[in-house]
Amino acid sequence: MLNRISHFAGAAADTLRELKWIEYRGWNALSMREGTVELVVVPAIGGRLMSIRHEGVELAYVNDALAGRVPDWSVEQWRALCGEWNFPLWGGGKTWIAPESEWPDGAPQRDLDSGPYEVTDTWFDNRSMGIELLSPVCRQSGLQVRRRIALSASDGAWTTSHELSNRGESARSCAIWDVLMLRRPGRVETGIENGQQDWRVSVMPFLAKGPLGDVRDSGFVTGSNSHVTTQCTDAVEFKLGINNSPGVMHVVFDLPDAKLTLSRRFPVLPEARYAHGSPLEIFNAPKLPYFEIESHGPLVFLRPGESTTLDVHEAVGGVEKLR
Repeated sequence: MLNRISHFAGAAADTLRELKWIEYRGWNALSMREGTVELVVVPAIGGRLMSIRHEGVELAYVNDALAGRVPDWSVEQWRALCGEWNFPLWGGGKTWIAPESEWPDGAPQRDLDSGPYEVTDTWFDNRSMGIELLSPVCRQSGLQVRRRIALSASDGAWTTSHELSNRGESARSCAIWDVLMLRRPGRVETGIENGQQDWRVSVMPFLAKGPLGDVRDSGFVTGSNSHVTTQCTDAVEFKLGINNSPGVMHVVFDLPDAKLTLSRRFPVLPEARYAHGSPLEIFNAPKLPYFEIESHGPLVFLRPGESTTLDVHEAVGGVEKLR
């Protein structure tokens, strides 16, 4: 997994910039630090962006029960890793494959979600530092994921570039699905562009996800003709999609140790089809203290040898209002 790295580490003596191997929660991991921002990537568990820290405050959710563990692919261990769910909830940010309705046995493809990714490249220069990771070819789908995480030297923002390739022998209808698990409590402010229409028109509830039914009738979701606010504060399961979105989200955390924001933007194509009907989704977990922000690439028909891509741009900082 490590034999093709071009740079094992880098550091700038005059600034707080560093790229190095560390031990993180029992995993071998790569840490990228740019000023007040540190990102930690765990190649062995789906190439995850497992940690996002700002001035030492953790924003990503990590499942304490699975910290440091890796699959050995035995039936017994897999059941233990999954617990009461049908796949392990590791935490952090990952690349899933949409639509969910085509997941094998109702769970994300194991090789892509939980398998070891090869670190194919790292770099460290005066513009950025970064890590490129490559999944195995999925034995269930024939798909392969390449993740490239680049942390900017100018502003501490980062870009996760996803590439999904069909390495199988059959064509597949699929899409890139970027999912990031974050610490609760927080609220998600999402821009919408729907003119003078009621904000409810832009919200697509997932009626089967949780006890609330239409989440628009709850106190968790409010809006105006320019944005929708979702409160992820309580242990109540719900999910919603956002349409008429320019692909802009701001997460405002109200954590015991800090009040911070995480901003995300990604391209949304008005003419595109999206696997779940919306380019952007928000999920609030019922038991474990996390919520998710989810970005979709367009649904595409990949013939053998073809690929699709999606770039997701993120940054952390002080509290800010939706622009």
